[in-house]
Amino acid sequence: MTAVSVAAASYFLVRRATLERVTAAAIRESRLNLEEVAERLPPSATTSDIEAFSERLTLRGGFEIVILDGAGSSTTTSFSLSASAVPAAMDAPVTAGRVVSNRTTVAGDPYLVVGGRVLPDERRWYFFFPLTDVVADLALVRNVLAGVGTVLLVLSALVGAVAARSLLRPIRRTRDAVHRVESGQLETRLPEQGRDELADLARSFNRMAETLEATVGDLQTLESDHLRFVADVSHELRTPLTALTTAADVLEANTEGLNEPGRRAARLLVVESRRLGALVEDLMEISRLDAGAASISWDPVDLATATAAALDRRGWRDQVAADLPGGITTYVDRRRLDTILVNLIGNALEHGRPPVGVSVASTSDRVSVAVSDAGEGIAVEHLAHVFDRFYKADPARPRSAGSGLGLAIARENARLHGGDVTVATGEGPGVTFTLVLPRRTHSPDSAADDGSPGVANPLHG
Repeated sequence: MTAVSVAAASYFLVRRATLERVTAAAIRESRLNLEEVAERLPPSATTSDIEAFSERLTLRGGFEIVILDGAGSSTTTSFSLSASAVPAAMDAPVTAGRVVSNRTTVAGDPYLVVGGRVLPDERRWYFFFPLTDVVADLALVRNVLAGVGTVLLVLSALVGAVAARSLLRPIRRTRDAVHRVESGQLETRLPEQGRDELADLARSFNRMAETLEATVGDLQTLESDHLRFVADVSHELRTPLTALTTAADVLEANTEGLNEPGRRAARLLVVESRRLGALVEDLMEISRLDAGAASISWDPVDLATATAAALDRRGWRDQVAADLPGGITTYVDRRRLDTILVNLIGNALEHGRPPVGVSVASTSDRVSVAVSDAGEGIAVEHLAHVFDRFYKADPARPRSAGSGLGLAIARENARLHGGDVTVATGEGPGVTFTLVLPRRTHSPDSAADDGSPGVANPLHG
């Protein structure tokens, strides 16, 4: 009985400590959310403002929100939650301005609810943190302790106490193994010792890990074959496409003797051959980046001068509002910088709406070029995919003149420099792509030769 008591006590201690930790973390995050509400959401905010603001808060993940106003109306970020989900016991203290927590169940799902209010605003904010994973973990601990505690009934109190403390070790080992596999260490295995349930679990885990490792290996091989195929096909197409483009250019220059249908066909041939040629060049470029075969020729470049040159070469100067202060210099590959700028500005001109703007800025350790437009913006669900290759937010959208690789190539070239390209869109129209690069005072090649760091890169540690 001592062993059972120790096992039960261990479970309740773990349960209490876990719930206290989860509650403390939820209250801390809720206080931060309420501080942000106080700073950014005025009491006069409209319902649409409140809905948009609460949706932005929940983008951090881990909770949903129910907002009650003084008239009893509610706003929620989840279809499964409503005003009735708020525990009645929380209403009085939250109305009085206190931050309190309570646990509840909605449609069978457990939640930790933290409520608070930003005085003098009458709105009460309730943050619902799901406890499903916590309850599942506690159930696992409870079941393991119960099973092992039964076996330990025959042992002495001292052995039972020591065993109770050690029961969590296999679970922690299993948990750590799962986390390692989750992080990509697919070779992780658990020791298969004994014939009990934990040993069976270890054997099942190892079989799963072996299958997963083999599957991922097959997928990596398939991806490698795919990249090699794309590179080979692009290379083979390059020569005939060059000849086709040359012939199309000659045909375009000698259309006087053609009738109107012939001239239209000639123009179509020229446009499509050039588009296909650009696609092949983009495929070869992305293949080189994927293969790690891209090289950089470092030169000191004034970003304002480089941006203005890119606009002038393509005749975009009159279509773009440029804010290009001089003196912002860093070491980059000129060709690759031009590729990034052309892709970002061309994307704004093609898919956005005027005015399109480009601006150059800097801090002590980084430089940036921002390209913005006043188009419809990008929906939140598509933001994570804008740099995917050949991605279309709307599959029904007509084919554009681009290859579908421009933004992916821009980001890969930026990362090749130790920087990145980011995208941001607000509540209003428009979207902004920002190229961010380390501000280098000399070439990284010379830094590698003399052992000096060359730059403090905040983007990549």
